[in-house]
Amino acid sequence: MKLKYCITGLILSFITPVIAQNNSTDSTNGIASHKMRDAFIGGGFVLGKSNSGSSIIYGESREFIVGVGIGYKFVKWNGIGIDIYYKSTGFFLKQDSSKTLPNNILHNSEKVSFDNIGGKVFDRFYFGKVFFDGGFYLDWDFYTKHIAWDNFTVANNAGGSSTKTIDRQLVFTNPTNYGLTFRIGATTGIAIFFNYRMSNLFKSGTSYSELPVYVLGVTFGSH
Repeated sequence: MKLKYCITGLILSFITPVIAQNNSTDSTNGIASHKMRDAFIGGGFVLGKSNSGSSIIYGESREFIVGVGIGYKFVKWNGIGIDIYYKSTGFFLKQDSSKTLPNNILHNSEKVSFDNIGGKVFDRFYFGKVFFDGGFYLDWDFYTKHIAWDNFTVANNAGGSSTKTIDRQLVFTNPTNYGLTFRIGATTGIAIFFNYRMSNLFKSGTSYSELPVYVLGVTFGSH
């Protein structure tokens, strides 16, 4: 089984108990508990400037995220928390003559993807059953890939009509990235998130144009 599915399954196993705990009455002498618990799963789409040489296909370039967290309420309407999560982001590349990432070879379809283990620190405000928070995230890209798909009108030497090629652990990417993150939504239910990556995905000295820095998406969970 792929490692990404194992990580996702492990985090998902925590989500149901956390949601159940958040939905239960947690009070002492009528005073709300200071505890905060997070559990969420969702996805979004990559947005932002697409640079020549590494232009992406919007709508196909997307992100999946699943995570859990804890926090502490200083007052009923405000608290600080920490989330840990698994995140997978795939950038599908336009196939045209300007492409240079990772080379100028054209394919039927092609992407670079980043599997991350990450964490975020956030300050959250509650407005009844609605919340808003903002904070800082840090990702470790533990598994990177370049994937290309090619179809043939005539079978290749192996007798195949299509080929999928995977290049793993890309040497031109930075091992970590970081940025700002914001969320707004229901304390139990749907929330909208927005991430702004402040760091470069590619190492200094490489000739590749940077990939878009924004992600806008939706999660379901309890906060």
